[in-house]
Amino acid sequence: MKAFSLSRTFLVVFSALMLVFSTVSHAQAPAMNIEGTSNSILSKLDKALTLTDVQKPRLLTIITNYLRQKVNIQPLQQSNEKAYATKLNSMQNGLQTKLKAVLSQQQYADYQALKPKTFDETNVLSHLFC
Repeated sequence: MKAFSLSRTFLVVFSALMLVFSTVSHAQAPAMNIEGTSNSILSKLDKALTLTDVQKPRLLTIITNYLRQKVNIQPLQQSNEKAYATKLNSMQNGLQTKLKAVLSQQQYADYQALKPKTFDETNVLSHLFC
């Protein structure tokens, strides 16, 4: 009888732990591959804007730094949405200023036209605009 009770207790505890770990893993967003995402964004921008060899490394640095900052503030989205929105807005403004300094006026206008209406996981440019 004790063996049955002990195994049943173990099963209940094990099931509860699995439920907790499952919930925690689903609640956390998957980590972004910053370098891979940056390179994908640069590739898409290169095709759309015909970037020069001088612009490409500068843009890659700007994009990579922006994505790193964005990942660093991600926890705020859940814990303090107002602070997250404020920081993201400031980062967005900084990003646009830096992009304007590297792109020609026409390239920047073309870049702005690439902005997705909403965040779309299948459109890597969403990471720059949303």
